[in-house]
Amino acid sequence: MTLLILWEEYRSVHLDGYGYSRFCELFRGFEQRLSPTMRQEHAAGDKVFVDYSGKKVPIVDRKTGEVREAELFLGVLGASSYTFAEVTWTQTLPDWVGSHVRMFAFFGGVPRLVVPDNQKSGVSRASFYDPEINRSYGMMASHYGVGVLPAP
Repeated sequence: MTLLILWEEYRSVHLDGYGYSRFCELFRGFEQRLSPTMRQEHAAGDKVFVDYSGKKVPIVDRKTGEVREAELFLGVLGASSYTFAEVTWTQTLPDWVGSHVRMFAFFGGVPRLVVPDNQKSGVSRASFYDPEINRSYGMMASHYGVGVLPAP
């Protein structure tokens, strides 16, 4: 869609409307007030987006008062934004895979694709064209019949 086509459509409805240069000037002003967003369409059951939040959760031992930092794992279904969250002590492979298993149980099924954000436990080598999935993570995905498509 070009500004010329928009202006021609505008002028077909408003015969005495703005000339092309004024229309473009007003449009550019309107355009600067917009906040750019990319709308994504998601089919139900198609994808779950998974990652650790990046913020640690403090856990206090009631007996000793010791505070340990835990990781927050999140899984969000694309279409509904239905969310699974749990804390684990680490981001290591056993916690990463275990969180997926518990997430699938929580959802009561598996989506077509899991989209991790290039987490080291899941993606051995990030690449736009040929990402390398961790072997154990790939075996878990194969067991559940779900594909893994790392985020670009």
